[in-house]
Amino acid sequence: MWARPRGLFFWLCLVIVLFTVAIKPVEFAHVITTVLHDVNAFFSGLGDFLSALGTA
Repeated sequence: MWARPRGLFFWLCLVIVLFTVAIKPVEFAHVITTVLHDVNAFFSGLGDFLSALGTA
């Protein structure tokens, strides 16, 4: 899997992420934790919604 050549989009994203981590590591960490928190809140709300549908 790692021996396969990657596309241009992969390398562009990798360079952008590495550049962001190198230049602004604290802000990058805040973004990652915010995204994880929001994804968790979304799926928690989705679970509540589906359980409410199941009881109706």
